[in-house]
Amino acid sequence: MNISFFLKPKIEVSYLYSDCPVRQAMDDMMHSGFTAIPVIDRKGLYVGTITEGDFLRLVLGHSAEQLDQITVGETERRVRHHSVRIDANMEDMVDLVTAQNFVPVLDGRGMFIGIITRQDVIKYLRDHCTEERNERKQ
Repeated sequence: MNISFFLKPKIEVSYLYSDCPVRQAMDDMMHSGFTAIPVIDRKGLYVGTITEGDFLRLVLGHSAEQLDQITVGETERRVRHHSVRIDANMEDMVDLVTAQNFVPVLDGRGMFIGIITRQDVIKYLRDHCTEERNERKQ
């Protein structure tokens, strides 16, 4: 199966720019309700994923005023979230989505084009198992 079937396009996804001040990024994350968000540069290249834990570690070591001076791109990230290219095979994507809530998807140039969520993959697998069970019953 082509992984593009699962793709939530960039236009429907929350993301942060790497040059965004940390204080603003924390506000954006809080309003989004997500615990992790992809980070891209102004050209659209995927830089990484930042988590609430990354921000917490930063806040514990800096004053509130310093958080306006530090950018998301300068923030140390504890975990490296892996991405896939749009032409990746399903097995590679499933391996990643078991360890991450979402998998960032890149085009051939490394440009961020969207995400694949763990929830969507699990729903697909559930439906696929249900279909197989129903076929065996017939």
